Amino acid sequence: MHVETFAIDLSENDAPLKLYDYTTSHGFIIDHLVNNAGFGEWTGFLDGTWRRQHEMMQLNMNALAELTYRYGRDMRDAGAGRILNVSSVASMMAGPYMAMYFASKAFVRSLSEAVAYELRGTGVTVTCVCPGPTATGFEKAAKMSGRNFFTMTRPATARQLATYAYHKMLRGRTLAYHSMFTKSGTLAERVLPRCLTRRLAAFMNGGDPKRRG
Repeated sequence: MHVETFAIDLSENDAPLKLYDYTTSHGFIIDHLVNNAGFGEWTGFLDGTWRRQHEMMQLNMNALAELTYRYGRDMRDAGAGRILNVSSVASMMAGPYMAMYFASKAFVRSLSEAVAYELRGTGVTVTCVCPGPTATGFEKAAKMSGRNFFTMTRPATARQLATYAYHKMLRGRTLAYHSMFTKSGTLAERVLPRCLTRRLAAFMNGGDPKRRG
């Protein structure tokens, strides 16, 4: 049995449309969409390369938004479908030394909530899950070292998060917060001034990478 493979880099500008065209031209019916791809980088906003920042925006925000838009329209026309967008505890505050990543995850949460509301009664649901640190290799890809939120907490396993997110998607939940760490973040977002939450985020992110050597 021949199985055709299709690889694509979603950080490229035209990648979401290529993926959509591929699935539709091959007759695939997409009634469950999981937008999980994303990455971060441990650096001051002005110290990293713009190319890397742009790739992060394209993957974490633009690709997710376009795939939600294109497949969401098809699901709405069909009267059924589930969309799962993966955000983060980072969506709840500004994040010095990972500024673009935190901002991109706030975008994911806000967009998901709004689209979920607009799709009420259509048979299509949008679920946004906000995990805390998860053992996926994220911290290595982000070039994090020393003290950071991965070393200061106990990361969940990828299986634990996937199982949790899948069940919340099937139930049609709009927002889902995985782990006590993330639930603590929602409380901090509600009761603490933003001047304090961004200081906490800077501390949890390990401080300025340049000063850490």
